[in-house]
Amino acid sequence: MNKAFNLPQPKSRLDASKGQEAAEFLLNKPEGQRWLLAVQVGNFIVHDGWVPSRENPNDRTVATTLTEDISDESRTSIVVEAMPYDLQTGHEILIQTGDWTNPPLWHDEGYIKVYVDGGVSEGDTTIPIDDGNGNPVTITASTGDRVLSDFQSLWLTHAREQTKAAMQDFMTGFVNAGGKVEGIAFDTETSIPATKGIKHDPRWDDPSMGVDGVSWKEKLAPVTIDEVINDNGGGRKWSAEISHRAIPGAINEAVVDVIQEDFPGASASDYHDSGITESEIHNAPNSDGRMKPLPHIVGTHATWPLYSSIRTLVKQSLEGIRPEGPLPYSYGNSAWATLRYQVKFVRTMVRENDGNVQPWIPYEGLTDSFFNVDTRETKYWEEHLIQMALHTDPNVPLLFWNARDGGGTGGSDEDDLHFNSVLQEVNTQLDGQMPTLVTSENITWTTDAITTAVDLPGKRLWRVTVRRVDPWDERESNTPDDSPINVSLSNGDTVTVPTGEVGFWYETDKNTTLSASFTHPPADNLLPSDDWIDLTSGVWTKQDPDTEITTGVDDPDGGNSAFNVNGLLVSDVLQLEPNTWYAVSFWGRGGGTNAKWWITKEDNSDTYSRGFFNNDAWSDGNWHRTRAQFRTDGTGKARLKFPLGGVKNVDVYRFMLNRGKLAGPYEAPEESASSAQTLVLQKGGNLVSTAVQPSDPDLETVFGDATSALAQVETENGQVFDPDTGTNEIGTWDGSAAYKIYAEAPTSFAVEGTALDSASVSLNEGWNWLPYLDSTRVAIDPALQPIQNELIMVKDETGRVYRPSQGTTQIDSLEPGAAYKILLENPVTLVYPLQ
Repeated sequence: MNKAFNLPQPKSRLDASKGQEAAEFLLNKPEGQRWLLAVQVGNFIVHDGWVPSRENPNDRTVATTLTEDISDESRTSIVVEAMPYDLQTGHEILIQTGDWTNPPLWHDEGYIKVYVDGGVSEGDTTIPIDDGNGNPVTITASTGDRVLSDFQSLWLTHAREQTKAAMQDFMTGFVNAGGKVEGIAFDTETSIPATKGIKHDPRWDDPSMGVDGVSWKEKLAPVTIDEVINDNGGGRKWSAEISHRAIPGAINEAVVDVIQEDFPGASASDYHDSGITESEIHNAPNSDGRMKPLPHIVGTHATWPLYSSIRTLVKQSLEGIRPEGPLPYSYGNSAWATLRYQVKFVRTMVRENDGNVQPWIPYEGLTDSFFNVDTRETKYWEEHLIQMALHTDPNVPLLFWNARDGGGTGGSDEDDLHFNSVLQEVNTQLDGQMPTLVTSENITWTTDAITTAVDLPGKRLWRVTVRRVDPWDERESNTPDDSPINVSLSNGDTVTVPTGEVGFWYETDKNTTLSASFTHPPADNLLPSDDWIDLTSGVWTKQDPDTEITTGVDDPDGGNSAFNVNGLLVSDVLQLEPNTWYAVSFWGRGGGTNAKWWITKEDNSDTYSRGFFNNDAWSDGNWHRTRAQFRTDGTGKARLKFPLGGVKNVDVYRFMLNRGKLAGPYEAPEESASSAQTLVLQKGGNLVSTAVQPSDPDLETVFGDATSALAQVETENGQVFDPDTGTNEIGTWDGSAAYKIYAEAPTSFAVEGTALDSASVSLNEGWNWLPYLDSTRVAIDPALQPIQNELIMVKDETGRVYRPSQGTTQIDSLEPGAAYKILLENPVTLVYPLQ
């Protein structure tokens, strides 16, 4: 498979002969694949903590200077200016005898290496030394020679100039051999830590040795380096404005600038830098829980290992970093949530870097290890690649790291073929044309449909990705739902996403702005009857005669339909499909040490699976959803048994049984599932309604995270909700009403609750707001046929008109989520569902 030419370290064989070798290698590559990989070169600029030799020792911090002349003497100590800090025994120090004002001093010249023997304290003017093995060291040095401690410095002078000289030699051989290069990729997972060595280096407070005309010390202000060293704050600013300012600057000058002297069109990107500033970090916290902005990119393009390395972030809700407050779930606990994080991240990079973004996607095995779930078991892996490709600057390739010999393990030819097959699908859709990304606006942490668009000659191409795996209701399965999803587009079309798929392509003209919404397929509750959620019914048997069941307990829906169980209950036998996966879930509260519930076989002894009441979160006294998966045996018979363990006093509400590994949202046995409807708001005014009455109708609860994007909400009667002023005359969301919502930016929110399967709306003479209470679009002529004699006109929020008496039909159909203004000659009642 194709790969870039890997450059060696400057101190080994980065020379004209290697340049000739690289030229011959890349000349055999097709146009677009002539890239250099500079991992070793980039990491040579600064000590990365992995390989000790990746540094120029002359770029360490200045601790003090010699105050004596030494001529070829065997020494066990040196006399210096007073030490500014302590050093422990064994600390490596360098006596810099070369002319540091004339860089480069090469990697193996210009210093004498010695070690502190016995330690040295702040204020000492003598440093005891040896050669690391207890022996004296032969020294020739002069008064004023610098003594360097073993701390990486911010001043990468010698490594930069040494690397630059080696790259110039390399490029001479490369150009002379007829080489051609289109780009260079780095992987500088390096940083410069804040240390006492930097703090006491005389260059720290020297404007001539800083950046932007100020010293590094002033650049860090008002944060102090002591605060960073002691982990008392300022770590983000150090990373963004100090460490990740010094390193990219040195690499650009030493490598990128040298290549672009001969190939000015060559692009460059670094696997480690995103180009995201502090002001945008809440939209794209970096991977591995670092949550640090990395704004100063290497070369011309920002990149990031966009393989969802969210590790420690997977269990976090972004409290403290997200202005709107914590998320209602851990945002990496499903393949969908992780994909949404990645698109949010890459769009933030696009906005922050003017579109100059080049994602780097590693091989699938590594991706699996960093996703919270086995993403390759879903279509979200392919969808991830499609979304990243559409957000990549079209002038550069999408990078793929498929680790093999010398670069890690785990990659395979199959990974290459899979990756190429997905990109081939994208290229087929692009039809050889150069795309221009249209959709770089921020998406919310809770959106359930991602719409990405690129402009091509004569059309706009959309990729719409939908959520099948739902972190709110604990659908943690990686297998897409069996049901197709009907997606309503804002232009009036409906697209069906077939079973097993999570996205689709769609074309419009270039002036179309598109949003998508859909109602999630239900997860049927397979319990045979309501008796299974009534713990006083004959379905449940008390195993202990002292077992007590209390009814009328407050429940998580705000009612009093929960039960308290103090004892032990066992259910009747459930007859299920043999050798089939199921999930049982319910709301629980209370419990204690080792408190648990079981799913058993028919004989009530052998156990299929078990769940627990006693995880840490349950100690807060709130309701929590508990869930367990199990696979039936050849009989298909199962029972529920609870509670067991140290404490038997628990509150229980609404059992649910689902096929597969899904759980919720709650649906009563033999009844329709609860419904959810997402409303997508454009910037400006939006006339909307829902076909759902929310379970919790509190207005701020319904809007959730979208509240921060809202300017004002109005009812037909003039009541107002204004989050900025704290005005809330509306109070609760009425599923049978229409609302005018003014949004300061595009946003969306989901309304979850009970579907309005049937409803009636009374309309007065004159103008009315008409809510649309059906869940599917309906042609406007038959829908309004019952009131045609009283109807004058209908208008939508864009100003389109339906006026049948004059033959004006600019509105073809009534759309879910929309509301309309309707003018009537006389009062009427409209009954849903409309035909």
